[in-house]
Amino acid sequence: MTTFPRHSGSALAAALLLATAGLTLGGPGTALAQGSSDTNTDASADTAHDAENESTPRSVWHHDIGLGYRQLASRTQALAERLKASCGEAEADRPALRSEWLAAYQAWQAVRFVDFGPIEVDSRAWQLQFWPDAKNLVGTRVGARLRQDAPVSADDIAEAGVAEQGFPALEVLLYDDVMASRSLGDPLPCALAGAIGSHLVAVSDAVVADWQAFAPHYLATDSYNEATLHGAMQSLEILEDKRLGEPLGLMGAAPNAYRAEAWRSGQSVALAAASLAGLQQYFQPGLATWLDQAGHAELGDAFARQLEDTLDQAEAIDTGIVDVLDEHAEGDSSSPAAQQELATLYLEVAQLRALLDDQIAPALGVVKGFNSSDGD
Repeated sequence: MTTFPRHSGSALAAALLLATAGLTLGGPGTALAQGSSDTNTDASADTAHDAENESTPRSVWHHDIGLGYRQLASRTQALAERLKASCGEAEADRPALRSEWLAAYQAWQAVRFVDFGPIEVDSRAWQLQFWPDAKNLVGTRVGARLRQDAPVSADDIAEAGVAEQGFPALEVLLYDDVMASRSLGDPLPCALAGAIGSHLVAVSDAVVADWQAFAPHYLATDSYNEATLHGAMQSLEILEDKRLGEPLGLMGAAPNAYRAEAWRSGQSVALAAASLAGLQQYFQPGLATWLDQAGHAELGDAFARQLEDTLDQAEAIDTGIVDVLDEHAEGDSSSPAAQQELATLYLEVAQLRALLDDQIAPALGVVKGFNSSDGD
């Protein structure tokens, strides 16, 4: 298997951690990300994936991303229905609600790499997920809503700020201590949860419709090859640096679990795995088409192998970043092994990012541009 040059100095800390434990990267993985059967039944609905355009990277991407958006809409609809059904219950079925929330949140993560087109309208990505949240605006705003006298309506949430509209806001209601003595079936929290669920459905449905309307422009514009590739490159950069590196203390600062996504629920790694699965399902096929047509099929194969290895590592981790760092601080004997698993995942993501940035993009004539997440 091709070895890839390291490009991120922050990976050195993780490499040293692994070396101390005598661990090595890699080994071919066997677990594959499983797509929902719902997406297959909808395949014929995507008019962009027709015989004329089937061999182009953009037609493959438009079709596959459309499947991902429909999966998101389906999952948010199931979540909203579950939230509505919980109202009035003496003790809402919190485990079932959490399961539906996670499934919908993972569906969003799977298409999160798409950072252009309909998802940019009205800051829809931020409406689905307000993060990073260094000032805990989500917790503050949701807590304030719970102290109101009157139940919140769907219109209230539609007109609110993004900190109150998405999956993190629901996470507060499902996991935060502010709900420790309250049931989600009570009028105020149930109305708030239902309003957020309805907003997620509205945003997801709008993205599905607009993505289909976007087809003629996307398919006719050559620069969207580069834009789609850039979206995946930035997604891996954020995953390596922001979602894993910063919380784990691999970016030059001390570990801080509260910089992780979904720290309340402990689902940070599950969401990372969903992002990798989305790249495998909705990005990799189009990339393979482009590389094959450009005479670089071997790079497509290398990307597929490294992505599968990385996804396998993520799916093998059954704990969250907060739990691992908390246990480490308390001297728990199981913590070193869990830390090593997370460090391995970090390095696998770094390898995948290096392959895409340093070998695949140049082979396709794509220059990495400025990333707004880099700061000033």
